[in-house]
Amino acid sequence: DQLREHWSCLGPDALTISSRQLGPALRDSRRPIKSALLDQSLIAGVGNIYADEALFAARISPRRLSRSLDAGDVRRLASTIRRTLRDAIALGGSTLRDYLDAAGNPGDYQQQHRVYGRGGQPCRSCGSTLRQAVIAQRTTVWCPSCQR
Repeated sequence: DQLREHWSCLGPDALTISSRQLGPALRDSRRPIKSALLDQSLIAGVGNIYADEALFAARISPRRLSRSLDAGDVRRLASTIRRTLRDAIALGGSTLRDYLDAAGNPGDYQQQHRVYGRGGQPCRSCGSTLRQAVIAQRTTVWCPSCQR
């Protein structure tokens, strides 16, 4: 019963999240979108790395208030969350220090990171310097030109 209670507190699975599920959850939130994406009761399965990468792909600033996203933003974000996670899974996840999968192999998705862990470096899309700040107690990196 404890396990069932624990799982019942989780939001929809990030791998299958739809804009119809994501939109209402964000509409009333006064938090930055990055903070909302890390809230497992809102959407289950988005961690720090993949929140940064999905927000970059969706061209949404992590500091933007969740409730400021319009329907198009929410559709784009739901789609990029699903795609980012699928791509990461296909490449075995991100090995930043010592992560290995069950077969002892490191992940390769870190080779695809557009923003995560790259604060102060040039954006791979536009060349602007990537910014870094702490949001929801997590280091967050974004492009001030590409993400609005």
